[in-house]
Amino acid sequence: MIGDVPAATSVVLVVVNLLSAELLVAAGGSKIARPEPTARALHAAGLPGRNPTARAVGIVEVAVGLSALAKPTVATESALAATYLVFALFLGFLLLARPGTGSCGCAGAKDVPPSLLHLSLNVVAAGAATGAAFALPPGLGALAGSLGWAVVPFVAGMVTAGLLVTALVTDVPAAFRSYRRPSGHAIERGPDRHARADAALASAGIGAGHPSLWPDTLGDGSDG
Repeated sequence: MIGDVPAATSVVLVVVNLLSAELLVAAGGSKIARPEPTARALHAAGLPGRNPTARAVGIVEVAVGLSALAKPTVATESALAATYLVFALFLGFLLLARPGTGSCGCAGAKDVPPSLLHLSLNVVAAGAATGAAFALPPGLGALAGSLGWAVVPFVAGMVTAGLLVTALVTDVPAAFRSYRRPSGHAIERGPDRHARADAALASAGIGAGHPSLWPDTLGDGSDG
């Protein structure tokens, strides 16, 4: 139990809260090292978009994340919740008002376009930090001391979870977008669509047996 919070809820709260703080430190560190994407995102939103500003954002993130990891208090958890809430609002603004923005600037060196998934995860992190402000779970050091030898798989699991969440935010939305049909391109539904495709390829000099095609792609399908 953590205060009056049931044990199962306590475990989820501790893990999500620690993971949120861990990711904030990592994101802040990447902004300090490579501020350019964050500066571009700030500029796209109509805010001061310069490298010193982006690095200042990263410094704040690292400070808030480390404080929440070291010793959760009402102040540190409130700051963590407020930080993620600001990120969620920023992402929401970009999605609604600047839908063509190439990067939200959240991942430092990597350009990550804003997505509803990222916004939702920020809301979850803000909610967990808000809950932690009331329940005040143990800090990372106290938790590690209570786990004994189990701290090794726990830390490994937290690092792995952080990498998975990062991949989820940076790669999954882009992967889904790659399957979208480009706007302005109608879906071919006619019974002769394959013949039209063959004719278009042939007019471009790509006929049956062309090395860029699989064998017999435009042929009669016979072997030899």
